[in-house]
Amino acid sequence: MPYLEPLLMVAIVAGAALTVVAAALAGFRLANRRAAPQRAALQIISELTPDGLKQKAPDSRDRLARGALSRLWALTEPVMARQRQLLEQNGELQRRHGQARALIDLMAEFNQVMQLAAVLDRLSFGLSRFFAGDGVAIWIRASQGQFELAVKVAEDFPTSLNPNDRWVATVMAGDAGLVLPFWLDREMPCMAAPLLDAQGQRIGIVAVTSRRRPAYTVEDGAFLRTVIGHAAMAIQNATMYEFIDTLSRIDPLTGLHNRREFDRLLQQELGSAVQTGLRLSLIMADIDHFKQINDRFGHQEGDRALQQMARLIQLVPRRATDASFRIGGEEFAVLMGDTDKAGAVALSETLRGVIEGAKFLPSGEPVTVSLGVATFPDDGQNPAILIAAADRALYQAKAGGRNRVAAA
Repeated sequence: MPYLEPLLMVAIVAGAALTVVAAALAGFRLANRRAAPQRAALQIISELTPDGLKQKAPDSRDRLARGALSRLWALTEPVMARQRQLLEQNGELQRRHGQARALIDLMAEFNQVMQLAAVLDRLSFGLSRFFAGDGVAIWIRASQGQFELAVKVAEDFPTSLNPNDRWVATVMAGDAGLVLPFWLDREMPCMAAPLLDAQGQRIGIVAVTSRRRPAYTVEDGAFLRTVIGHAAMAIQNATMYEFIDTLSRIDPLTGLHNRREFDRLLQQELGSAVQTGLRLSLIMADIDHFKQINDRFGHQEGDRALQQMARLIQLVPRRATDASFRIGGEEFAVLMGDTDKAGAVALSETLRGVIEGAKFLPSGEPVTVSLGVATFPDDGQNPAILIAAADRALYQAKAGGRNRVAAA
């Protein structure tokens, strides 16, 4: 039948088309399945973060994808290691910069003070700041060899250290060592170093302790010594300043306080007496016929007489708070806090008798002294008036025959 031939051709073409479509779909599905591991790997990479690189490389069932991910992780590990190293170095640089900045600030604080106590105070608080509030103590070697506590921060420390103690000897030798101080709880770390002046002399001990950290590092110890080294010049300057200041207040011949110190202490003690309501007595003393001593025996013997006079004023029993002065020539003064006129007159009589009995001239003749006494507030309520009252009493004693005591 002629009309069946076209229908058969259509059927054949349709079947071929369906076959092609089925083959295409099958090929697409196969390609899609094979590309899935790669797409999964690309998804992992697209969502990758720095923290993700710190983890183990993800696994994949596909050999090619697994190899690519492993290679990527292997390539980024040196980069991450370098990043960590740079972060650590940056942290160290930040720490050192902070220490340097703090040290510069501390040096500026040193330049603002000249007293040794103030320098040590700033040094101790500066160290405590450097080490996040740790306890700090500074001991200074005293004249008897003991180390006396000068300043402390944040913790309690012993007031003195025995130079023969093993820990003290170890620190002063410049070796922090593993020796623990006797006063320290074993749970607390401690580091210490000698305190130096600008000449490198070991004048004390600096110790730092902590309740927060397990131990101090070698770098901590090095920084402690660096700070002490920078403080050395400030300590030297303060020591020299105090030495010169002391000399400026002392009479070089007798070793007593001079007129400058007399004026300062009299003003200070009067102010204290006004606040407390206590009495304050002033004794003025003058060697009798001192010009004759110089004329007969020479100025060298005159100086010796002044020195002996000063020695006896210091030896006559009195309180440690009383102060003695050479206020000019052969004139001396004694300032007695919380002392009424009767007490001051009694001391003056004792001093007069001791000096007369000493007989320290080459001829064996006695040296005598006249004394005048004035008391606050009865005889004057300011320095000038009180000095004038004591002077008048002194000249009354001289006018009355010398070698005697007169009271205002």
